[in-house]
Amino acid sequence: MKKLAKLLSLVLALVMLGSMSASALAEETTLEVWYALSGTSGEAFLSIVDDFNAQNPDVKVVTSYSGGYTDTATKITSALASKTTPDVLIGGQVTYTGAYGNFFAGEQATSDAEFNFDDVFEGLWEYGRYNGQICQIPYGISTNTMFYNKELAEAAGLNLEENAPKTWADFLEVCKTLKAYYSDKTDFIPFVVSDEDWLTKTQLLSCGNSVIAHNDDYSEKTAAFGSEECAKVAQWWQDMVREGVMDMTMNQNGVNVFASGNAVFFAGSSTKIIEWSETMGDNLCAIEMPMFDVQAVAMGGNTISIFPAEDEARRAAAWNFVKFVTSSEENAKFAVNSGYMPIRKSAADTEEVKQAVASMPAYATAFKQLSYAYAYVNIDDYAALGTALASARQKVTSDLSYDALTAMQEAAEMYNEEAGL
Repeated sequence: MKKLAKLLSLVLALVMLGSMSASALAEETTLEVWYALSGTSGEAFLSIVDDFNAQNPDVKVVTSYSGGYTDTATKITSALASKTTPDVLIGGQVTYTGAYGNFFAGEQATSDAEFNFDDVFEGLWEYGRYNGQICQIPYGISTNTMFYNKELAEAAGLNLEENAPKTWADFLEVCKTLKAYYSDKTDFIPFVVSDEDWLTKTQLLSCGNSVIAHNDDYSEKTAAFGSEECAKVAQWWQDMVREGVMDMTMNQNGVNVFASGNAVFFAGSSTKIIEWSETMGDNLCAIEMPMFDVQAVAMGGNTISIFPAEDEARRAAAWNFVKFVTSSEENAKFAVNSGYMPIRKSAADTEEVKQAVASMPAYATAFKQLSYAYAYVNIDDYAALGTALASARQKVTSDLSYDALTAMQEAAEMYNEEAGL
């Protein structure tokens, strides 16, 4: 009888242990996180995810690479339609949240004292607003950076550290000097740019233009770049091609053209700093972006979207994860390992970031530009804006007699028509 009692006690203990284990497992919250970061940026982010998982045993973050920004846009749009969104998306746009009435991330950022809203560089919040209201958290922020190959520039007699071109007119003259010096070099071009739209927006901002204009309630968002002051942007693109210092075809492979030493200047994302520093070393430098009327660059990069689950535990876990990856320590680590800029003032003041600024001249320049980096009003159809600006560039560079102002006015009309305005 005693043996039976002992056996029953053992069985009961095992059942209770199994029940407790099942309960513990049930309490673990799984978060689905998509990320649109590749290369060194992706590796830097995944390292931070590993840190989070190690420090939060009750939460398991499962990551999935969603592709580049274009592929991610397609994927998340489909997920929104089928109600299968992830908990968090790294690399999102405000059209994935604010346009759907989802302002959860902004509400959390402004109400949770632990997040320290004021520690984030104020101007960066503009990148996460939809119709004036915050719906995204800034994350991988970059500035439009003008890189140059120091060795190639100095060989042509140019000391860009001491005498960098300040205006786009000055820049054109420098490029003409480079063209003359390297006239016998096959496949050489002074300047390349891979993201032509981004540079065009930077130049529009430098004209004092807002790119997109809006009324008080944001019900109308119209093209602002059809105005007279913007003609100089199209004129610059035309002049660069006319003088043979930029080739629109070579821009399509601009990254490789610059990396192979066949261009002195390259305009693009600050994220290239980490990749190219390994191969170019001290030869990788940058000048502050030239300007037309005012010093300005278009902000670039990505933000964090949160799609709040109905389950309260998952919503809370998603916000805690976002707080972790944007904390000062983790943000500093991500910045120096990816080439993106720190989003927090406290992160910028860490030894890690200070060392990156001191040891990498190009990073120092990109970081300095944060003080005059701006975001234009977020819109619903970025593709329409890109198509319109591309049409202006194509007209003035394929027909060197095409009137620059007309090209910009027609581009503005094209965007407004596509946007239904």
